[in-house]
Order: sequence, then structure tokens, then C-alpha cells
Amino acid sequence: MIEYARAAGHEVAGLVELVDSSRIGGEVHGLPVVGLDAGPGTAIIGLGGERLTLWARLAEHGWRAATVVHPAAQVSPSAQLGEGCLVAPAAVIGAAAQLGRQTIVARGGLVGHHARLGAGVVLNPGANVGGNASVGDGAVLGMGAIVVNGVEVGAKALVAAGAVVVRPVEPATRVQGVPARVFVPA
Repeated sequence: MIEYARAAGHEVAGLVELVDSSRIGGEVHGLPVVGLDAGPGTAIIGLGGERLTLWARLAEHGWRAATVVHPAAQVSPSAQLGEGCLVAPAAVIGAAAQLGRQTIVARGGLVGHHARLGAGVVLNPGANVGGNASVGDGAVLGMGAIVVNGVEVGAKALVAAGAVVVRPVEPATRVQGVPARVFVPA
């Protein structure tokens, strides 16, 4: 995250600790670790699942979210990126795609034309969302997962690594396999 922010031209002055207050005052990668009281400022969150909750805490203290697009990513000029998005190297965001706030598209992720990703979505490395597909708030796509054109993945759904989604996925459902099916623990 630090390297991505720097590559995108952001100055990284420190790290804000929101979980373990014993780390405040220390250093990570040569950067000071500060608490919420060090703000307000502009911040980036590199975590997946709790991004929206953490951002709510930062926003209460006046912090702003930086959107980071690595220079090795390709983003269509007609795409719309919400506040606090992260687009990693080798990611591709297609024409008229929409990414909600605090969404991550990791290395090699692809978001097709006119696709819609909600707030706090995480596309892990190599995940692909086809054109005109949609992914609901807080959903996670594992490494190499594919959502084919026009298919909807519900909010807070989990699509396992390598799964191929060819039918709609209900909210808060876990799917896996090719084609993707609901995961039922043994």
C-alpha cells in the first residue's frame, strides 16, 4: 500500500493505527505510527473486509480518503472511482465502469465495461468482473475468480478463488467451483 501510494504521487507521512493502540508511537517501514488524534489528514486503508467500518471512524475525526491508482494500472477516462479506492498495478478498469468508495482492485484485476462495484468491494489478484456485471457492497472475489458479463453478485457475498460465476449470487452467500455453486460446509 505504501509503495502504491508513493508510485501514484502521494506523500506518505505516517501510518494511522485504529486497532492496536500499543503500536502508536512506534515505526513501521521507517514511518511513524500515529493515532486518530494526529489528524485530520488524508489517509489510505489497505485492509480488506473492515475498510468501511474503519473509514467511518476516520471520517468522524475529519480524515479524508485518498484514491490511489498505480501508474501501471489502466483506467478508462469514462470510469468512475469512488473516494478511497485502490487500483493496483496491472489492474484494468473498463469504459463506464463504476467503483464504489473504498473498493480495492488488486494486481491484475479486471473490471469490464459498464460494470458496477459497490462500496468496500475487494477484488483479489487476478479477479475479473465482466461487462455489465455488478458486485454488491462488501463482497469479496478471491484470486482468479470470474464473474461473467451481466451477472450480479450480492452484497457481502464471498466468491472463492478460481470460481466462475455464471448465475446471480444472493447477498451474504459463499460460492465456489466451476461453475460457482453455494458452498455448504461438510
